[in-house]
Amino acid sequence: MDLQFMSRDQNILRSENIKIGGLSFEEVEKFKYLGATVTNINDTREEIKHRINMGTACYYSVEKLLSSSLLSKNLKVRIYKTVILPVVLYGCETWSLTLREEQRLRVFKNKVLRKIFGAKRDVVTGEWRKLHNAELHALYSSPDIIRNIKSRHLRWAGHVARMSESRNAYRVLVGRLQGKRPLVKPRRRWEGNIKMDLREVGYDDRDWINLSQDRDRWQAYVRAAMNLRVLKSHLGVRIQLIKYARAMRSLRRGYVLRSVVKKNLKSYKTVILPVVLYGCETWTPTLREEHRLRVFENKVLRKIFGAKRDEVTGEWRKLHNTELHALYSSHDIIRKIKSRRLRWAGHVARMSESRNAYRVLVGTPEGKRPLGRPRRRWENNIKMDLREVGYDDREWINLAQDRDQWRAYVRAAMNLRNILMYTERTKVGVWRKSLKDTWINEGIQDDRWQKGMNQNRHGSQESSWIEEPWRKKKDIL
Repeated sequence: MDLQFMSRDQNILRSENIKIGGLSFEEVEKFKYLGATVTNINDTREEIKHRINMGTACYYSVEKLLSSSLLSKNLKVRIYKTVILPVVLYGCETWSLTLREEQRLRVFKNKVLRKIFGAKRDVVTGEWRKLHNAELHALYSSPDIIRNIKSRHLRWAGHVARMSESRNAYRVLVGRLQGKRPLVKPRRRWEGNIKMDLREVGYDDRDWINLSQDRDRWQAYVRAAMNLRVLKSHLGVRIQLIKYARAMRSLRRGYVLRSVVKKNLKSYKTVILPVVLYGCETWTPTLREEHRLRVFENKVLRKIFGAKRDEVTGEWRKLHNTELHALYSSHDIIRKIKSRRLRWAGHVARMSESRNAYRVLVGTPEGKRPLGRPRRRWENNIKMDLREVGYDDREWINLAQDRDQWRAYVRAAMNLRNILMYTERTKVGVWRKSLKDTWINEGIQDDRWQKGMNQNRHGSQESSWIEEPWRKKKDIL
């Protein structure tokens, strides 16, 4: 068995091997460890070159399958992903790529894809030619090989950052070497690649180790690094990365990505909303309670969708209600309550007469109501909901016996969008307009109406003259 050792001190030249306990250790500049090439100057170019050579050998071993007309292109792409690509990307989590090495990896990938997708007949000359890079990218819908590497970079970095402090990998990550660097341009470090990959997906903060402690948030960045498409040119790469980072910052504040928004919306629908709507089938909410429910829903949606940069001032602001409704395509919380109420009403109306719920529905309590304005009853809400979807007949219990027709009204109540929001101010405005029209018909002049409204608005005691006409005409209003 050959025993080897490697020294980081390049100034020391040894002519003889080291002998320890009868064993001779040969000094080398590089050696294999767990299938990866390790050099005394920690240069990954040798390992990347070796991986590409191994991938080329693997490619030529399956070349006949990739060029065969008996296999579909989807099957050939699967052979590339499961046989060739793992050989090339073995140990890529520790690579520090330069633009030249990225270009070499892309050249190898395009070489394999051209063999898979074949040639193309030129429209002008009629001759067969190789596919251009843009045509290959259009045919190959999976993530690029560089995107694969960067996603694996981030996944491994998050795993190491979450290790305990006693683990060697974590100590190497956060440790600092003693001494000074040589007087040459420093090579790009592995941690520098991690920060650059995070900037590509819109994260500019340097403290990425704390970020990685949140697994869900870190996984979102890993997926974003996998799915990001970058223009492939030395200058185009930098320009595209800057544009993408700006676009990501404009879409979010703090942390809002498309995949995360979908996940948060699903959490809202499956965790938060059932808690709020528990037992809502028996509610008789007023306009004020409906408004409170909408305020709660908008509060949650603003947290999910984040803020928006104002086009005029350039400052971040909260999303308006109309913008939330445009982003949230699901049904409004009030619409869900009304739909559930109609579904439960139809279920009760179809019960047998001996059931207590049905007896409560059709029964009439004895005695008189207390003095004062009666509260809205549950059955009145049902009739009101039916009027919204176009059913004006009062015999809704007979309608509920037809299950298909009743379900159609339930779906209509769910899908109906309320354009007008009735508020207390609207109700006051309608009351004033009706009262004004009534008094004008009774011969009261318009200036007296305005004087009375002004006095009543300021709390004057002289406004008692409006009480008598109001008592006379309250039945009309």
